[in-house]
Amino acid sequence: MDPPKRYRYSLNNGIVTIIMLLVLGVLSASNIYGAYYTNDRFNLWLFGGVLVFVALMLVVVITRRLIPALKKETILEFTDTELIDYLRNITINWHDIQCVELTRTRSARIMVVRLKWESDHGKDIAISLRWVAGKDLEIYNTALTYLNTSGDRGGF
Repeated sequence: MDPPKRYRYSLNNGIVTIIMLLVLGVLSASNIYGAYYTNDRFNLWLFGGVLVFVALMLVVVITRRLIPALKKETILEFTDTELIDYLRNITINWHDIQCVELTRTRSARIMVVRLKWESDHGKDIAISLRWVAGKDLEIYNTALTYLNTSGDRGGF
């Protein structure tokens, strides 16, 4: 029995996202200020809406990503019998997995878990590694190791 391998929420990614949202919020607020003094109602409403959206996104990122990162909560866990994605609340038994692939998108890498059968989440389950603390390749190799080791045990 190997001890479970746990990966935490990425604090760095949470902070960077919050900084970017704050910059967008400041830019929107400055545009609201300019629109107010030029009596430009369209831009006032437009940038007001953008500012409300940014505020809501800040609340979501802080509550769902930053606070768990500060609490050092686990986002992804590999055990002898299963892979657990706490972000999406998905548990997958290793014997149900056909293969694991690592793909690159524009902003982050995604670990794609291909199942042997169709589940409620589909046949391919994409786990974004953006919010996972650690090196993407190391996380992928750990998943492969657990997958290969589970096949050797049999009976699962």
